[in-house]
Amino acid sequence: MNSILSSLLSLTSLISPCIVFGTCCFFLIKKSSAEATLMTIGSGIGLLITIFYSFLMPLLMAAQHLAYTEVTKYYTIVGIISFIAGLCFAAGLLILVINTVKKNKVIYDQFPKSND
Repeated sequence: MNSILSSLLSLTSLISPCIVFGTCCFFLIKKSSAEATLMTIGSGIGLLITIFYSFLMPLLMAAQHLAYTEVTKYYTIVGIISFIAGLCFAAGLLILVINTVKKNKVIYDQFPKSND
C-alpha cells in the first residue's frame, strides 16, 4: 500500500510540466511561429528532464550501484540541458509577450480619440 501511495505521489511532479507542454503543443498547432516552437521545445525537454529526475535516475542509481561522483556527472549534464531548455522557453515567452503588446498597441492607436 505504501509503495502504491508513494508512486502516486511521485506522479504529482509531472502534472504541471505535462500541462505546460500540452498548452505549448496546442499553441504550436494553432499558430506555427518562432515563439510557439521555442516554447514547445523548452517545455518538452523540461518534461523529459522531470521524468529523468523523478523516475529514471533513481532506477539507474539503484540498478547500477553508481558512486556519488558518477551521479554528479549525470546531474551536471542534465542540469546544463535543463538550463538550455529553460532559456528556449523563456525566449519564446518573451517574444510572445513582446508581439502581443505590440499588437494591442497598434489596435489601441487605430481609433480616434474623442474630445468630449
